[in-house]
Amino acid sequence: MTPFQIAAVSVLAALFVRDVLRWGRSHLTHGVRLLRLAAWAAAAVTIADPGLLQSVANLLGIGRAADVVLYLTALGGLWVAFYLYTRCLRLEREITALTRHLAIRDATPPAADRRG
Repeated sequence: MTPFQIAAVSVLAALFVRDVLRWGRSHLTHGVRLLRLAAWAAAAVTIADPGLLQSVANLLGIGRAADVVLYLTALGGLWVAFYLYTRCLRLEREITALTRHLAIRDATPPAADRRG
């Protein structure tokens, strides 16, 4: 292993252990936590044995392992963008509903017309 591989795998192992130790205190769902752990492990395995990713690339009919990483990054980025967009839309709707509720609750009736 090269010094870079040793350093990178060590950092990824520390991130993996940190996420495992903080499992119960995290506000993330179980699925997101497992996805994070899988990402740390996959990155560590890929860095430790680059030939393994090249074999996966060949199985998928992709010429280079770097292209596999690029494609997965692009797909992941698109998924995150769409997820965050829908999340923002949902939050906007909730804020609007809450604002309407508070406005109706705190509204004062109009003053009565007092003509003598």
